[in-house]
Amino acid sequence: MASYLRSAWNAACAILWLLGLAACFAQPAGKDAPARVSAGIEFRCLWWSEAQMEGLNPNAPPPKTTDVQIKKWEYSDPVGVPHPDVVDIVVNLKNNTAQTLSGLEVDVSGQWMTGLMSKRAEATWADPIILKTVHDVSLAPGSTENFRVPVDLRTKMTTLEQVQKWPYTVRAIVKVNAPGSGRAALVIVKAELPITPGD
Repeated sequence: MASYLRSAWNAACAILWLLGLAACFAQPAGKDAPARVSAGIEFRCLWWSEAQMEGLNPNAPPPKTTDVQIKKWEYSDPVGVPHPDVVDIVVNLKNNTAQTLSGLEVDVSGQWMTGLMSKRAEATWADPIILKTVHDVSLAPGSTENFRVPVDLRTKMTTLEQVQKWPYTVRAIVKVNAPGSGRAALVIVKAELPITPGD
């Protein structure tokens, strides 16, 4: 009987040890641990080159053919410059591990802050809207991948102008989900593009 109890006790201890070991491996990474995948956001559009900007006639501008990063847009910079018709949300993904990451899902959402032209302080945020979902993204060890999601700025402005409103800011939200049925978020990043109307 004593031998049986001793064996049962040893088996129970072994099970508890294995469960504890599994729990250690299951613990999430600490706050200072690098994320397995990172994401960055840029706003880019077709614009004029620096040479084209010199002496630019806003009433008869040349075609916009240069791909540039845009961090804000102001109607007075330079005087009378029209807005870009389309702004691209450029998502930059990076695999920070030494293993291939497969089956990632990336949601790109847009969110507008709009308000009356005469009452900027009362502008409010609308609910985010998913603009694009990219399925089954794979990243080799240490590799990066970029993709673009266009935002139709011209249509948004035209629609709001009909009710004397303005899109003061567009916010991009990128959520990278892990593979599997749970789809836990690995990383969520946001970026904003301020849009200032003229006087």
